[in-house]
Amino acid sequence: MSLPSIQRVFLQSVAESDPDGHFVEVDNIQTYYRIAIPQYHKTLLQNQQPLPYEPHKPVILCLHQILGNQYTWRFQMQPLADATGCHVISYDRVCFGFTERPVQWEEGKNPYTQVAAVEFAVQLLIQLGYGMKKVVFVGVSSGSSISCSIAIKYPHLVHSLILIGPSLRPEDQGPPPMACHILGTAPGRLFLKAALYQYLPLLSLYHDINAVPDFDTMVRPCYRVPLTLPNFYESVSWLFKYFIPLEILPNKHILQQFPILYLVGNEDKFTNINIHKEVFEELILDAPENARIEYHVFPNCGHLPQEEKSQEVVDLMIDFLRRLNI
Repeated sequence: MSLPSIQRVFLQSVAESDPDGHFVEVDNIQTYYRIAIPQYHKTLLQNQQPLPYEPHKPVILCLHQILGNQYTWRFQMQPLADATGCHVISYDRVCFGFTERPVQWEEGKNPYTQVAAVEFAVQLLIQLGYGMKKVVFVGVSSGSSISCSIAIKYPHLVHSLILIGPSLRPEDQGPPPMACHILGTAPGRLFLKAALYQYLPLLSLYHDINAVPDFDTMVRPCYRVPLTLPNFYESVSWLFKYFIPLEILPNKHILQQFPILYLVGNEDKFTNINIHKEVFEELILDAPENARIEYHVFPNCGHLPQEEKSQEVVDLMIDFLRRLNI
């Protein structure tokens, strides 16, 4: 069902200040995304030359955290594209950023469930013309759980996984069930409205905001502007109302097939470093001898290493992918 055109027009008008941002329709939802291509591809396009056909090159898809948006990948996209020769895509997940927030949907097609988020990412790749490509999934926090769920359900699509501050256990993927129930009600929606504009971005996700460039002048506004867009609080409330965690670790035998880079901050207040160690040990338990699963801890870093340790994250990602012959 098409959404009211006024919401689409409004979102487009707000997003048009970003020349690198684009919209594509995925499952009848206008979806905001950015794409970074290698610099030499840009040169070819400027000279009106065809892009090289590189079937061996995967595409890299970045998935942000709950209450985040694609802006969180601002430091990684172009360096990754230039270093690997891959196209790098990030997008605003349904409910966040400049992507539409449906107010009604057909039975069985609720876009606010975790299962729907898995299918949505796959459909986005198809709509953008990358349906035949292998994919490097890069996810932070809940974006990691979605990435892993795609690998479990659609292993033929996956090249490798880069998991940043991943939330893989059910109890780490979102608020407790009672909190989800409360936030999914009308009073919970009022609480969200009162709290989020004041406290987003959540400072508890960082170890030191001074380590994040332009935090007050750029970062804070880029997280808060989406709060002013149509149906934001309703959609967040629905996200919590219909929240059911994804089952990841019981299917670890599928994940162990793929190269995995697991990156965490040692001062992660959302998912404690000890929990990350336990999850990683569970992830590699009984893995095949040839499994390529790596673990790295960033000192003095919180839940979002891609923002606090942006250069270190880029360097590790590039090194990891180069060792996989990209």
